[in-house]
Amino acid sequence: MADLHPTRRGRLAGQMEWERQYQALLMTAEEAAELVPLDGVVACTGGTNWPQKFDRALAARLLRENGHVEVASQFSLHPAALLAPECREHVRYCSNFFSGERKLTAQGNIAFAPTNLSQSGNWLAAREPQVVVIACSAPNEQGWMSRSLWGAHVTRQVLEAPGVRLIAEVNRNLPFLHSDGDGHMMLHVSEVDGIVEDDFLPLELPAAPSNADDEKIAGFIADLVPDGACVQFGLGGLANAVGTHLANAGKKDLGFHSEVMSSCVIDLVEKGIITGARKQSYPGRCVASFVVGDRKLWEFAADNPVLCMKEISWTNDPRILAQNDHVVSINNAMEIDLTGQVNAETMGARQYSGTGGQLEWVIGSQWSRGGKSILALKSAYRDKNGQMRSKILPTLAPGSVVTTPRTFVQYVVTEYGVADLKNKTTLERARALIAIAHPDFREELRRHLPL
Repeated sequence: MADLHPTRRGRLAGQMEWERQYQALLMTAEEAAELVPLDGVVACTGGTNWPQKFDRALAARLLRENGHVEVASQFSLHPAALLAPECREHVRYCSNFFSGERKLTAQGNIAFAPTNLSQSGNWLAAREPQVVVIACSAPNEQGWMSRSLWGAHVTRQVLEAPGVRLIAEVNRNLPFLHSDGDGHMMLHVSEVDGIVEDDFLPLELPAAPSNADDEKIAGFIADLVPDGACVQFGLGGLANAVGTHLANAGKKDLGFHSEVMSSCVIDLVEKGIITGARKQSYPGRCVASFVVGDRKLWEFAADNPVLCMKEISWTNDPRILAQNDHVVSINNAMEIDLTGQVNAETMGARQYSGTGGQLEWVIGSQWSRGGKSILALKSAYRDKNGQMRSKILPTLAPGSVVTTPRTFVQYVVTEYGVADLKNKTTLERARALIAIAHPDFREELRRHLPL
């Protein structure tokens, strides 16, 4: 190596060192599963980053040894061995955001923890896991692995807790996503206690189609977004419709700072609608914690320096997101009462999704200079018997929780228009909401106007 440039020599020496460490840390999934103490707690990345090979190995061990563990994670997408019916006597599963979990609650071993999404790290740390398992990308030339598509909730607070044994399930099909060099969303080979290799194909979530009501709502929302705004929106047909309307309206120099990056962001970046040029925090870059979509989105995000992945404890901190001016947050609601109380997570008393980051974005966007908070919902739906029901109600349905208190609600949008509730009296709020309710229910709602 005498003829190589000294800097290059140093880089090669560093690469050889972490590669030796990598090889020394390799173990089977069965060996990794043996590290979990029976009656202990294991925390895992969720969503597309669920560690599948470790999952199967730990489930097999528990069944073989008649053992029991607690598993803490979120947003279950893959059919998981640990969540299968045969493991219900061996696993207590805790989640602070339901996806596939909602279908499994009848098993009796699925528990929900109500937390704001930025507090995911605090919640996981409070469970005191002895083992943490992270599905991550293959390492780069410096030995850094990306926590990739869905690893932002297992924060440094969890990884660096005393006594935690850290297992990396390295997957070459998980894209390497850029961060900012401060440890956010990166994990070095030298930090882990074991490596399991498993190149499973992550589950794609294709962009949800929008319907006519989504398009009407998206049009009203786009009118509320000024040029230079820093936008946040989530998943589903409405988010995609909003993206289309922002592009069609010719918005200029939008920024992007959001807990989730979905497929609608690609077109906005490629068409020069999202540039980040007017952002105060990370100008010119799209900031997110999770990337949820299909292979086209992953290919756009992979090794793309425009994207900056950050831990959810940072991205969703209202004090952080309010550092940008003109933040416009766009979130979905399931129902709202005439006082402005919003339920975005339960169907009656049944947990459907999670508290998520809605309240954090509602507060942080309004703390932002010139910011706006928008909560969107369709005015009505048909129940399982085909009967039309209003989503704007005199009072929330029995058992429903309040995700966003009335004191924080600003703009509410349905396919019938926009209601601005900020600084309004209870009577003014009710009248504004009735004006955007489905016409079939307005007369009934007027009978419940507050005095």
